[in-house]
Amino acid sequence: MPYLSAHLRQNSTRNQPVLLDGRNWESFARLHKATSVPQKINHLLSLIAQRTNPPGAQVTFLDSDPPLIDAANEKELLYLLEQVKELGYIELELTSTTCGCIMKASGWERLQEQAIGGIPGRCFVAMSFDPSLNDAWERGILPALKEDCGLDPVRIDRVHHNEKICDRLLAEIRLSQFLVADFTLHRAGVYFEAGFALGLGRPVIWMCRGSDLEHAHFDTRQYNHIVWTAPEDLRTKLRDRVIATIPGFSPSQSVSSARSASA
Repeated sequence: MPYLSAHLRQNSTRNQPVLLDGRNWESFARLHKATSVPQKINHLLSLIAQRTNPPGAQVTFLDSDPPLIDAANEKELLYLLEQVKELGYIELELTSTTCGCIMKASGWERLQEQAIGGIPGRCFVAMSFDPSLNDAWERGILPALKEDCGLDPVRIDRVHHNEKICDRLLAEIRLSQFLVADFTLHRAGVYFEAGFALGLGRPVIWMCRGSDLEHAHFDTRQYNHIVWTAPEDLRTKLRDRVIATIPGFSPSQSVSSARSASA
């Protein structure tokens, strides 16, 4: 249940309604339960950075904050804060009633280093936001990346921000280790985002629904696309492509995760 709360809270902050039923609630929870400790630490540092204004200001955490970083409860949040303190990224101030921290220069440097080469395990997903592709995202792309592979997928319409969407989009691609681009419906933005990622030297996984492949732009047909027909087919093929092509990715971890998810 704490991980279902994480799904609901994170979507709520992004103004994304969630429709729960007896078939999907457990899979939503499992997606957040699969988040690794290093990924939670990255989420925590990012959350501290977002709340720091100006640099050097103290950030105070609330009892309702653990779901924002996929932590099960306040005790886990405190544990993660202690670890980030031990790593030298923050100053931690605890009292009987409050929990606060200040980002140190080393913390800002850590975030900057991640931005240069991309945060390991983080991937940006470029695709059409058309409602007809909701199933492809919820039953194909998201579980393949998050549940089967233990990665941290980001879709720009699911990110809570106050900036212009184009600025935030470029920032999120810079923070990502690689990009997944689905060209179904052939939105110009997907072509732009894939090209920007290539320019940064980030790997790109190319995908398209089989019925739309014939309309792919001439300049991108040379790339080996994952051609899919249904969300379940897409999930399997994307998982296998990540294992086969993403540098530094551990197949044994993904296989273990996939087996646990199907158990």
